[in-house]
Amino acid sequence: MISGFRGGENALQITGRAADPEGIARHLEAGTPVLLVGPVGVGKTVTMRRVASALARRDLPTQLVRGVEPVLEPGPVAMEDLPTPGTTLLVDDAHALDERSAATLLHGVYRRRVTACIAVETPLFSRPAPDAFTHSLLELGSRGFALRIDIEPLSETKAFAFLRECGADALDEVTTDALVWMANGSRALLYEFAEVATHAVRHGRDPLAALREAPMWTRLGEAVNKNVSTLDHEHLSTLVALGRFPGLASSHAARIRPFHEIDELRAHGYVFQDDSASGALWANPVLAAEAVRALGEQQVRTVVDTAVARMLDAGGRWWSPPIATVVAEAILRDDPPPASLTNDLSRRALLDAARHANDLGRFASAEAFATTGIVEEPDDVALCLELAHARVCAGDPRAGEQVPQAVSAEPDRHRAQQIARAWEMRGFFSPTRDLLAALDRGRADDAEPDPSAARVDTLGFALQWPLARDHAQHTARTSCGYWRVWAWLREAHARAQLGDAEGTDQLLTRVDEFVYESGISGLDTAERLWALTVSLVTRLMLNTDLPLLHERIADERRRAVREGDDRTLGLAGLAASLSAAVSGESDTALRNLAAARARFHLIRKDMAAASVKLLIAQFIAVHDRIPEARRIVDRVASLWTDGPLSLRHDYVAARSMIDALDGRYDDAARAAAHALRLTAGRPSPLLRLRDLHRAATLGVAGRDAHEERARLLTGVAASVRRFWGDAPVPLVSGHRHAELRAALLRTLVPQSSPSPLTEADAPAAETAPLDASSLTRREREIAGLIAAGMSNRDIAVHLFLSVRTVESHVYQARAKLGAESRRDLGRRVARDALASSAPAAPDASPIP
Repeated sequence: MISGFRGGENALQITGRAADPEGIARHLEAGTPVLLVGPVGVGKTVTMRRVASALARRDLPTQLVRGVEPVLEPGPVAMEDLPTPGTTLLVDDAHALDERSAATLLHGVYRRRVTACIAVETPLFSRPAPDAFTHSLLELGSRGFALRIDIEPLSETKAFAFLRECGADALDEVTTDALVWMANGSRALLYEFAEVATHAVRHGRDPLAALREAPMWTRLGEAVNKNVSTLDHEHLSTLVALGRFPGLASSHAARIRPFHEIDELRAHGYVFQDDSASGALWANPVLAAEAVRALGEQQVRTVVDTAVARMLDAGGRWWSPPIATVVAEAILRDDPPPASLTNDLSRRALLDAARHANDLGRFASAEAFATTGIVEEPDDVALCLELAHARVCAGDPRAGEQVPQAVSAEPDRHRAQQIARAWEMRGFFSPTRDLLAALDRGRADDAEPDPSAARVDTLGFALQWPLARDHAQHTARTSCGYWRVWAWLREAHARAQLGDAEGTDQLLTRVDEFVYESGISGLDTAERLWALTVSLVTRLMLNTDLPLLHERIADERRRAVREGDDRTLGLAGLAASLSAAVSGESDTALRNLAAARARFHLIRKDMAAASVKLLIAQFIAVHDRIPEARRIVDRVASLWTDGPLSLRHDYVAARSMIDALDGRYDDAARAAAHALRLTAGRPSPLLRLRDLHRAATLGVAGRDAHEERARLLTGVAASVRRFWGDAPVPLVSGHRHAELRAALLRTLVPQSSPSPLTEADAPAAETAPLDASSLTRREREIAGLIAAGMSNRDIAVHLFLSVRTVESHVYQARAKLGAESRRDLGRRVARDALASSAPAAPDASPIP
């Protein structure tokens, strides 16, 4: 057993009232037979073991029988084969008993000659019992001869509780979501998953990689094998096909496998279908891998070859990129090609495979696919783009040779714009310029300028926010779908930097409606996660509408673990890390960030991701995780010391805050002064306000800082002026660290706050109750429940909210009142309620 990992007695406490071992023991003691019914993996065996312990505590003798091999000698039914009167018979896996043992057991129960607790495995799919004996066992309950207790698979809520009871609390949120998804409601699987994952974390390994690589002769392998053993040959074949072709569109899946099998696997959790227009399908990876072993190599090859043949025989009338990738892999291996594989289809398969590999950061594979295709088509622009992308990102000095001279075809231009932005974010500025020039050369004379995200990002890196806003606005007007969404996001971020709260809110609302309400944006899960990250960063600047974003990040994170590729998992971890850091959950934020960096290496080399990591570092520093915050900042600095202006500024600002919170005031003051110099004369009013506030707080603002603040405030929205209207005062002298922390927090999340107190006012402030009228009704309600001693999870259950929503409300309320902790928040709100004699009844009931 792994140190720190619990299970068994602890884990079974949440199996539900229906499977309570003590209650079952009471029924058996009273002479009532009990039938435990449920599919494989729901905990019948462990429940039986607990029942045996409960009966032993009552000094009741028991006899355990397992339906694995013959229990009685062959012959006719004999009642003397039953246990002696007074002995309780415990029968596990009764459906597997031999014929004579089964008949003896049935006769004994029907004639009330024996008191038994019988565990019966039911088919997973809605079908009649597989044999007459199992049917007869189930009839014991329906005819009143036994008390039937159905043990259902774990719901998601109970699965998360199960993991906490097991002690698997050192896992990041993406891993936790993945374990719950892959366990598919099975307590046995979830227990084994949790043990392997916890062991991997303690030894510095990625827990999801450890699960994929776990030997099949372990207890985990046995549990997985037992779960898959309930599937017949046809369902195993369908699961193998969907596992081999991840992301296969539903319409394409129906061409290669019977639709009713796909639907049954989906209904029972073996397969996930997303809500995109194509209804993409993703198989449970652990169960699909076991299905491959169960079928055998020859059968698996037949399933895959059949799917490939059906697509190629259609001659391109329908085309599936996941199947095309398998075709491309066969071409690389130089396997004998199918007769229907034409040169055009071969080129198309290699292009799809190269594009997919590049998107996942597998640049060596992408280069192999693209190079193989270019041998036949050396002037193929699309393949040249993928080859250039792979070589540039891998640091190959030959990369520039592959950038096409001109990019004219519309699909190629769309892809080139995506590649240009990726290069820009990773600091490959020279090839980015070459590619943008190729786009310009390939544009028709009468065409509008390209909606290039890279050009907007370049202006943002230079802190030229008015130009970035105008360029993004023009892009949104001249583009549609995918590019319009990103243009809106960039324009919203630019407007936030300019202090235009109303314009920012309108654009982000438009993105929400387009992406999450209508669902027609064309963004995949990874892109939606990044859009949510950008939205959260943007809204933090204006302190608006955060809870909904936290909920959406959690939803997309759960979707990401079902898709399971490294890119999506990495971006899910980054978004979850920021969400946790903003909510004050520093340990969770650090675990999420470490897992994200390990799963998707490009997160370490992306400038936009670097800015997010610097923001995470500042939030966790505010919550006393100074060493960890400093390590994050140092890692970013090691890569981007010579990066663009905006990133250098973010680094210096983060360094200033961390040094100040660490009591290194001289270093903090120098960094704050440096940040001021970087934004001097730049059209970035909100960033400049933050720098002036930080510099004044640390005592390094110039004499004209007050006039500059007043001038900047006249150009921003009224809602922004409300946050920044109070002039900051130096707080580094004396014993004012708590006030310094609150003042620096305002540079991350602006908030209405009274001017800092003087030393003479401090004693009075310790006793005077704070006015909680600035809190929303929900925030006051949650603070009241905190004062009553409830945890965030208890509050979430009580108010029918997610835990993340509760955490966000707590964070917002703490920020408004300057509370040092959630306990301090509850104490202050309770004290304010007593002082004002406000009745508690109106706020006591949940808000619909």
